[in-house]
Amino acid sequence: MPNLERDPKAMLSEVLSQRKKEFEKRKSLLSFHEFTQIFFENPIALSRNSASYIKDMIDSYGVETTSDGFASTKRRYKVFEVQRNKSKPPIVGQEEAHDQIYRILEQFSRQGKIDKLVLLHGPNGSSKSSTAEALATAMEEYSQTDEGPVYFFNWVFPNDKVGNEEPEEFNGVLKKIGFGDATSGKKGLDSYALLTDNETLCKISSEFRENPIFLLPKAERLDFFNKACLAKSKSTVASDPSRYLEEGDLSSKNRRIFDALLSAYKGDVEKVLKHVQIERFFYSARYRIGLATVEPQMSMDAQERQLTMDRNVQNIPTVLQNIRLFEPSGDLVDANRGLIEFSDLLKRPLETFKYLLTTVEKMSINLVSGKADLDTVMLASTNEKHLDAFKASPDWPSFKGRFELIRVPYLLSSLNEALIYQEDLKIISKTKPITKHSVELLSTWAVLTRLRQPDPESFEFQHRSLISKLQPTDKLALYDGGEPPAVKFTEGERSILKKLAPELKSDSHMSVAYEGRFGASPREMKMLLYFASQSKEFDQLNPLAIFAEIQKLMQDKSVYDYLQFETRGGYHDCQEFLGNIRQKFGEIFQKEFLQALNLFNETQYIASFERYLKLIIAFVKNEKIVNEHTGKAEDPSEQSMTEIEDLLSLKGDKREIREKLVARIAAWRIDNSSGLIQIQKLFENEIETVFRAIFEEKKEHIQLLKEQMLMWGSDDYKKLNQEELKRTNQVFEELNTRFGYTQKTSWQALVFLKSLQESN
Repeated sequence: MPNLERDPKAMLSEVLSQRKKEFEKRKSLLSFHEFTQIFFENPIALSRNSASYIKDMIDSYGVETTSDGFASTKRRYKVFEVQRNKSKPPIVGQEEAHDQIYRILEQFSRQGKIDKLVLLHGPNGSSKSSTAEALATAMEEYSQTDEGPVYFFNWVFPNDKVGNEEPEEFNGVLKKIGFGDATSGKKGLDSYALLTDNETLCKISSEFRENPIFLLPKAERLDFFNKACLAKSKSTVASDPSRYLEEGDLSSKNRRIFDALLSAYKGDVEKVLKHVQIERFFYSARYRIGLATVEPQMSMDAQERQLTMDRNVQNIPTVLQNIRLFEPSGDLVDANRGLIEFSDLLKRPLETFKYLLTTVEKMSINLVSGKADLDTVMLASTNEKHLDAFKASPDWPSFKGRFELIRVPYLLSSLNEALIYQEDLKIISKTKPITKHSVELLSTWAVLTRLRQPDPESFEFQHRSLISKLQPTDKLALYDGGEPPAVKFTEGERSILKKLAPELKSDSHMSVAYEGRFGASPREMKMLLYFASQSKEFDQLNPLAIFAEIQKLMQDKSVYDYLQFETRGGYHDCQEFLGNIRQKFGEIFQKEFLQALNLFNETQYIASFERYLKLIIAFVKNEKIVNEHTGKAEDPSEQSMTEIEDLLSLKGDKREIREKLVARIAAWRIDNSSGLIQIQKLFENEIETVFRAIFEEKKEHIQLLKEQMLMWGSDDYKKLNQEELKRTNQVFEELNTRFGYTQKTSWQALVFLKSLQESN
């Protein structure tokens, strides 16, 4: 046996053999009788219209119910989360829009008719086209599976060496239906579907890719469907046939061919079906098979040419040469049985898509040869500016009843926003290291530019003063599932704001200037990331490089409309937002720097705080607690509780202080019935207070070390003694090991931190 690894010919033969096996396994070419056997096994799946097919395709990928952090749930469709390739990353944070798409598909499936165009609208770069691409790519994948086969048919006519039909008289001459004279022929064929090219004289394709079951008359096809359903379900009640199955019919060309053959065969449908070749097709956006994208243009989306005048089809059988056959083509034809996307639909002049009024309503198009039915889910996208202009048009009332509008806004969670850039980070990381917090801070700035000042009058009277205090950073904290800072709001106010978060999100839904319509686009932020990574000033993509690029972006207000908005109540102040993320990085790096000094064991202190919480819970409940050393049940140690409370600088009645802390845990458990308590998050401010108290004791030592590290790269740094150099290098190394900062980035961050502290 040849070595396949070294024998190219054998390798190719193996590949070709495998492809042939796959072709046969998929049953890509069938006779009509073979198709009816497959249909009988799965009648519902093979009689789906395009909407039902896409809905089932979405279901096949799975769906899960998740919480949005606001005590409500969302359905997340995994079809949009698949990482298919670098150019098509997962879609993040558009669960509401995707759920609306799914519900519309459900409606189309139930009514058995697609009578609306689904119009995705939103700002540029909000993943409208990505949503359409994800559906199209998933359809390609699903059609390759055993659950998603789709079939259409061709007409096949044999040459004079093949055919067992009786000769018929045409114009006084005895001829076969296929072609040739009456004296030759290959007897015993039940179908011409599997003839070789040498045995085939002519093959006519069905451009609309109609379902082959439409070749059966309506009454017979419904009867066949009912019997198949009864046999499949073993029930006495058949499934209701879909409207698509009841009303679907052949295109004009296929109807004329069918009728001509039926007449020639004197009503013998069995002989007509011998000429039918069933072919399985696979959706393809590249080759426009059941999938098509229409860019803004001036041309029509469907047309046809006369087939019988084309020299390339001069071998059409005699029986068909006396009828007018046309070959349809165009975007709507290519997309039939699938999905068509009208990208930026409203950028086209109105007159070029007015035909959609009747096309969408009746799901048919008028061609030279007659009306052609369509089975296509129509998806379109547009930005808000064009939609606003269209709504002002006198034609808008005619269109709005035929459109299903789905809003696709920018994301309002910086956590979700950061996920958008993960694929770009993988690309950038191949040429330049990336530090922590870079994308986090960029995402924070981007989302802050999108937030809108809430209207206190939209809320209940007792909450209005609280809502009026809400700054953009506070609102973002709520949208990220957190809480506003304790320094600005009492514990009770924070709890109220968390409960009002869903109402805050929906506050502007009915407004033209809804939250998420304006602000920094993810496309712009992606470009900013690449620009920052190309900076020669930094040897890493770090927050400082991000700050520099944001500052450059804000210099050209004429390009970005959100930079021109009037600042109101702290909102739309992009320069202030840059200050916010600069301050945030300063706080982050200060903490990381202190941790890198290894002056204390952070884990040990958190563990001590956890023990303190156990003590105060037992204290409040008047319970005993087991001593870890003696194993005896004892009263909570007052000394241990007081030590932590002194570090926290908690003054006042101790029982009241402890009861408030325990109440916070109880409130958390109400909102989070399952899962462990996240001590560091729930008591973040208290733990920070402990850390600050510890570092305050060593303030002079820390300041001296920081000044020595700021000398890095200068002659003064070289003059430090061996012990000082060893200590500073240890901190630089710790910053690199624990947080990923190079020595240069650490030094730049220390310089930044110093300037930030001086400016404050």
